[in-house]
Amino acid sequence: MANKGDMAKVSQSEYENVKFYCYQGVEPTVFKFWSSAAFKLDLDSQDYQVYIGPNVTTVNLLHQQSESSWWYTQLPWRSKQFNIDPFQDSCVGVKTAHMYTLELQVKNINYYMFFITLGALFIFFWAPQLSGNQFFHYTTGISAGILLSLLFLAFLIQSRMKRHVFANLFYPLAVYLLTSSWYNIKEYLTEKYIHWFVGYVLSVGLISFAVMYRVGPPSDIKTLNLIQWVMQMVSLVCIVLSSYYQVASISVALIAFLWAIIPTTLKSRVRTQVRKTIFRPKVKLLTEEEYQAQRNEETRKALEQLRNYCRSPESKPWATVTKLSSPSRFAEFIEGSPHITTQEVMDYSHWDSIGTDDEDERSDVTDDDDRDSANRS
Repeated sequence: MANKGDMAKVSQSEYENVKFYCYQGVEPTVFKFWSSAAFKLDLDSQDYQVYIGPNVTTVNLLHQQSESSWWYTQLPWRSKQFNIDPFQDSCVGVKTAHMYTLELQVKNINYYMFFITLGALFIFFWAPQLSGNQFFHYTTGISAGILLSLLFLAFLIQSRMKRHVFANLFYPLAVYLLTSSWYNIKEYLTEKYIHWFVGYVLSVGLISFAVMYRVGPPSDIKTLNLIQWVMQMVSLVCIVLSSYYQVASISVALIAFLWAIIPTTLKSRVRTQVRKTIFRPKVKLLTEEEYQAQRNEETRKALEQLRNYCRSPESKPWATVTKLSSPSRFAEFIEGSPHITTQEVMDYSHWDSIGTDDEDERSDVTDDDDRDSANRS
């Protein structure tokens, strides 16, 4: 099997026999960071054995070893989908007497792995904020209580029975039950067991909430730092394990770690330089007509805002009028009259024209002096 969708159909036989199926790995690239491959077994019966290895020799050796191991078929993690590394050669051996179909499933982007990478990166960079967040504290505690309640129970029993010969057997039993429940979760979500599942989640969730409420969120700075470091360490491990392309995933984790240990001041300087260099805003210069139009429009808006404020009770207009030398002009401005009189406009125009003439005369004198100097030279 080499391509996506390749399928092998095997009919029922009288005796159990082993058939081998191999997959040839592809060249790893960055574009296949979240690629995955799996063999999916379609078999109605539970009477089967599967062996996975890098080649047929290894798979055949596993089969021979299992013949002498009576406990091999009693392990709870029996699945019908077998994940393999898409970048390495892999072989699968199926032993059964029943009819089955084996299909090769190849995904260029495994969204489960994709979201694990994104979630791990989010938790890694937001760990300083999440470690002191009460909502995150309670959510994590309740989730851990629901998922690891059997281990907590084994710990309590073991602490009460320290000297008993069977005290240390509770941990393997708890792990066995947890693993069996995980691989049979789909069966527990059916109508036959759904009420038991919901009851377990609600009861253990309430107990976990009560314990977390009694203990309270951590406040010591050292404890918060330890929580933050543990979250970041787990996030880095998840990033590494979220891709079969180990070189790329380790590189991403290493880059995230190096970025986290860089001082904040240095990172701020780098961001500022990048924004100034790459994302420099484009400055548009206004023409004379655009400047005049924008000036008039902004002046009109500002005068209107001032007029509205003067009309409001917040400005205390009566107190303002007593301080003005021309209250009638203030009242006319509020009613909508211009803020400057006709005489003021004429005076401004007169002095503006005089200033322009003076500048022209100074310019003419300067030009004459320059000509005289040039003639003398």
